[in-house]
Amino acid sequence: MKKYLLLFILLILLLVACQPVPEQSVALPTLPGPAPAATPTLAVPATDPTGIPAEATAVASEPTAVPATNTDSTPQFSHLTLLPNGVVPPSDTPFTTQELYAVWEYTGMTAADQVERLWYFDGELWLEHNEPWDMAKYGANGRVEDIYLYDYEPRLRSGDYRLVLKVNGVELASAEHTIPAFTVGPIPHPDTVLIAAVQNHKTLVVRQLDGTTAAWETFGDIVDLAWLPGGQYLVYSEQIVVNPELPGTLGLRHNLWRHNVTTGLKQLLSTTDDDLHSPVVSPDGRYLALYSGTLYGDACFVDANLHIMELDASGQRVNLFELADFSGVPAVEGAMAQPNLFGPGDGPFEPVPGQWVDSHTLNTRLVWYCSQSDAAGMYALDLNGRTAVKIASETP
Repeated sequence: MKKYLLLFILLILLLVACQPVPEQSVALPTLPGPAPAATPTLAVPATDPTGIPAEATAVASEPTAVPATNTDSTPQFSHLTLLPNGVVPPSDTPFTTQELYAVWEYTGMTAADQVERLWYFDGELWLEHNEPWDMAKYGANGRVEDIYLYDYEPRLRSGDYRLVLKVNGVELASAEHTIPAFTVGPIPHPDTVLIAAVQNHKTLVVRQLDGTTAAWETFGDIVDLAWLPGGQYLVYSEQIVVNPELPGTLGLRHNLWRHNVTTGLKQLLSTTDDDLHSPVVSPDGRYLALYSGTLYGDACFVDANLHIMELDASGQRVNLFELADFSGVPAVEGAMAQPNLFGPGDGPFEPVPGQWVDSHTLNTRLVWYCSQSDAAGMYALDLNGRTAVKIASETP
């Protein structure tokens, strides 16, 4: 009996040993292995032509905050320049300035900034603009090229210009530009692109064929000039003060020069002893019609006479004629023939020696001051025969 009881107990123990152990009863170790399928690393497909990892082109679910450009920076202006007649610096000095551009670079601007432009002319405040910065047009950084002064009829005045730029009341930049005063000209050559002018009385300026500008200083004031044919030479009158104590033009005399605009060399055609000025050149350049004298008048006396200078092929002076050398000029008792310095019918003061009809004929207006004679009128002076013929009466 004990034998069967012992076998029964052994059978029960064997059955218990074969039952599974609950999961929580044994802690399993963590083993290395592949990442869960829900979070795999993205790989570039073999057929992707860009070769760029997917992460580089992925779009985040939340936008990345990008700081606004220069919103916290200090506004800066630089390279402010005043340019005549355009935003590109000219290769030469312009003879006529109709526009004056203000060009500058800027950084760090915002819509909250207030910009002032203060224009000065000859040291005095002339124009003032105050306006908010146009962010939509200019942005925070860039270059301004559309701010300019202009006067198209006839042009901007000569003088000293200055621009001051301020942002929020603080001066950031300033620049200056001088528009020179042309006291004579500009005078273009009729057959070339050359242009001549006189700046501030004493500087002869010529724009050359290649676009450059040449300039020469003179001792006295250049009061008139004229081109010779071909465009290589100018003639001009240089006014000299010989007696500063005399009033008006009485103390002034003139030298007459022939100037080579290619080499800068010049030759003296007449001195202050002749006092020749106001040249008008014949079509072939052989003759110069000129005035002499101060053109000063007192009652029936006028200090003015007409002359014609002859030049040779090399431009040297060979002859100087006056009205007395021409036959046909009327002799009027108590008066002498003189150039008429005024317009028709006692018009405005217009001292021009005459007009060349051809290379040897000058039409000029003559008058006999304080005379009852009807000799006054337009005369044709012929250099070939040295004759004078009246071609028109003076109209009252």
